[in-house]
Amino acid sequence: MLILPGCSEDRSQRSSPSDQTEGEMELSEDSTAPGAPTAQMESKKDEAFSRERNAQEEDGTGRNENQQLSVLPLSVSKLAEDRMLEYTVNLGFRSDSILKSRETTFAVAEKYGFLSNSRTYTSGEQSFRATIRVSADRLYDALKELEAAGLLYESSIDVTDHTSDMVWQGIKLDREKLRSIRRQALQNRTNANNQIQAENLISQSEDGQDQARFERWKIEDRVKWATVSIYVSGPEAVSQLEVPTYQNALISLTNSFLSLTYWLLENLILVIILAILIWKRKWIWHGIKRMVGKDS
Repeated sequence: MLILPGCSEDRSQRSSPSDQTEGEMELSEDSTAPGAPTAQMESKKDEAFSRERNAQEEDGTGRNENQQLSVLPLSVSKLAEDRMLEYTVNLGFRSDSILKSRETTFAVAEKYGFLSNSRTYTSGEQSFRATIRVSADRLYDALKELEAAGLLYESSIDVTDHTSDMVWQGIKLDREKLRSIRRQALQNRTNANNQIQAENLISQSEDGQDQARFERWKIEDRVKWATVSIYVSGPEAVSQLEVPTYQNALISLTNSFLSLTYWLLENLILVIILAILIWKRKWIWHGIKRMVGKDS
């Protein structure tokens, strides 16, 4: 009888771990029920989405109305490589240092082309304007470096297609060449009386060829060199208190007094006569009346 309760206790102690493991298995089986994993996955997705959104807002990659503009890529597609395209780019920047923006613009102009014109205003509201000509093959690289000129708030790119003009100038050049050949042949067949007229026709053909070549060169130059216009606005001018120099007012007053005394000395006789007339005006007026009364 004493041995049996001890055995029962030992069995209960030995059976307890298995019961625990079985309970854990039951809990795990309950946790793998159809409704439990979906709720956990949805909560995890929401947390991951909120973290990603916060990271994008911190990095500035999220959508923001005040996001800084960037220069658009100007890589020409393969289908348009044979087109005669002229690029005109207008950029507007805001900068806290006009001098740094100007240095950046000049460095880009020296590296990728040349400077066409430049204007800098430092009195009042500071601003900087410049027009540079950049090689069309390296236009995108130049625009990327120009982003260091300040905060880009305006950007416009205009493309002019000169392909039709180039074709027309080629047609004109070929036509003038044929005219020149025909007119030279006509000159050889004409008599001496018509030589002058034939030479004039030949000179007209030569002038037409030169004009067509020049127009083709202008088109090629516009296509080869892109035009980039830059405007940089500096910080707003702060109104300041301007204290006038009162010393200048005192000096002007002294100069006026000295000028008056000089005029009085120069016209002393006239001043004396005028003073006597004013002093004796009543006596003179009565004397004139008596003289008029005697005459009447």
